[in-house]
Amino acid sequence: MSSHVIFGAGLIGSYIGACMHQLGVNVALVCRPTIKHKLVSGVTLTDYQEHHANVTGLNFLDTDVLARLEPNQLKCDFLWLTVKCQSVAQAIQDIAPLVSDKTVILCCQNGLGSEKPVQNAFPHNVVLRVMVPFNVVELKTGHLHRGSQGHLTIEQTTKGQVSEILQERLNSPLLPVALTDDIQALLWAKLQLNLGNSINALADIPVKSMLQQRGYRVVIATLMQELLMVTDELGIELPKVTSVPAKIVPYVLKLPNFLFTLVANKMLAVDPTVRTSMWWDMSQGKPTEIRYLNGAVVSSAERLGKKAPANKRIVALIESLTSSNGAKKDLLNLSRPISAIQLQNFIRKR
Repeated sequence: MSSHVIFGAGLIGSYIGACMHQLGVNVALVCRPTIKHKLVSGVTLTDYQEHHANVTGLNFLDTDVLARLEPNQLKCDFLWLTVKCQSVAQAIQDIAPLVSDKTVILCCQNGLGSEKPVQNAFPHNVVLRVMVPFNVVELKTGHLHRGSQGHLTIEQTTKGQVSEILQERLNSPLLPVALTDDIQALLWAKLQLNLGNSINALADIPVKSMLQQRGYRVVIATLMQELLMVTDELGIELPKVTSVPAKIVPYVLKLPNFLFTLVANKMLAVDPTVRTSMWWDMSQGKPTEIRYLNGAVVSSAERLGKKAPANKRIVALIESLTSSNGAKKDLLNLSRPISAIQLQNFIRKR
C-alpha cells in the first residue's frame, strides 16, 4: 500500500489526512504537539453538505523522530506539503529525511510560485501543485469542519498515472478531488478569490458576514479587478471556479445586497463560522501570506510595467498591523476591526 505523509498538518492538512485515514489510506501526520493532542483521541469530520465521519487511530510522526531519520529510512510515496508559503523554505530542510528519489511531493500552498524552491531542492522528484479551494474550521476540539465548496484539485503530470491514481484513491464526499492540466490558470483563479482573505482579516468577522456587506465586497472587487488586469496582460484565461465566471465576479460583488443575495447565493453557501487563514494568522500574531497573495498581484503588475495600487495598499496595511514596529502602525492610524468605509477610503488614497 502506498504511504502518505502530511507535513505541516494544521486545519487543512489535518482534515485531508483524517479523510485519507477514513478511506483506509496509509497516512501519517507531522504536526505541532498541540495539534496532535487535539486529534490523537479521534477526529470528527463534517462538512457544509452534512457529510459526517468519525475517525480514530490517526498515525503521527513526531518532528524530533523525523529529525533523527536518515534519508530513505522511512518509506514515503506521497508527501503532502501543507505548510503556508512563508514556511516552505524551512520545510524543505525538515522534509529531507522523507524524500527518496521516488517520492511525489504535493505542494498545497495558496498564492503563486511556492513550488519553485521545492523543485529546486528536489530536482529529480515529481513535484505537483495542488489547489485547495475550501476552508476548514475547528468547531470544537477534534471536530474539523469543511465549511465551503470546491474540489481539491491536483495538477496532472505526464510521468505515469500519478494524478489519476490519487484522484481515484482519495475522491470521496468529504474530500472531493479533481484533476487539471492547467494548474497555473487555476491557481490564478484561486488567487482571485484569496484576495478577500486580507479583507476578512482586517474586518475581523466571519466570511459570510463580510460577504453580506456591500462595502466590503466593493473593496474585494477592486482588488480583483487589478488581478484581472494582470491576467489579461499575461494572456491567462481564468477557469470558472465559482458559480459566476471569473471576469464577472467583481461586478456581482458590487451589486446591491438584495440583488447579490439572489444572484450569488452559492457564494454565500459557506458555514457562518468560517474565517480565512489570514484571519487566524493575524489573530494569533503569526506572519501572514500577504506577500504571496495580494503581493503577488502587485509584483506581477510591476513586472508588466503596470500598477496595482489597491492591492499594494492592502499589503502595506497588513504588514503594518503585523509589524512589531508600533510607530509604523500609528502612521496608518487604523486598527482591527476596520470598517468597510475605512477600507474603501484607504485604498482610494493617493
